[in-house]
Amino acid sequence: MKRCKPWILLFATLLLVRCYDGNGLKPPVETSGIRGTVRFTGSWPDSTKQAWVAVLKEYPTGITDTTALQMFVISNLVAYEEIPSQVEQYDYEFTLDPGTYGWILVAWFPDVSAWLLGVKQIGAYYADPENQTRPTAVTVEADLILEGIDIAADLGRIGNDFPFY
Repeated sequence: MKRCKPWILLFATLLLVRCYDGNGLKPPVETSGIRGTVRFTGSWPDSTKQAWVAVLKEYPTGITDTTALQMFVISNLVAYEEIPSQVEQYDYEFTLDPGTYGWILVAWFPDVSAWLLGVKQIGAYYADPENQTRPTAVTVEADLILEGIDIAADLGRIGNDFPFY
């Protein structure tokens, strides 16, 4: 009878320890997505119901009607996360399927019964913060978390007439 070499036993043991999650064996799971920080300027109004950082599949172009814009946002929303009010900054991370996402934004919601009518964009992701003509799309690759998707959110923009800019 042949003896097993010690390195084979060591390799098998390490493999089992690496794959064990408490319920059985599973291969390591790779994740795709984005990660960043939202930094707020200005004062949080007392009328704040909530704020979100959100990911949308596309950026709206040519929509000037508020109702059409709201329907566009609802139909293109991929993921969102509520941000606690009164914070100066907020770190976020989204697990996303590989693909291109056209609009990463921060939305503010008022504390009123028709809150959807009062929603305002107070920030979005711009790769070049000096050029804010259109938010920058991000492309998520398989098995990669794209970092540095940071957003400057200006609470002073809540007074804008149009909900999104």
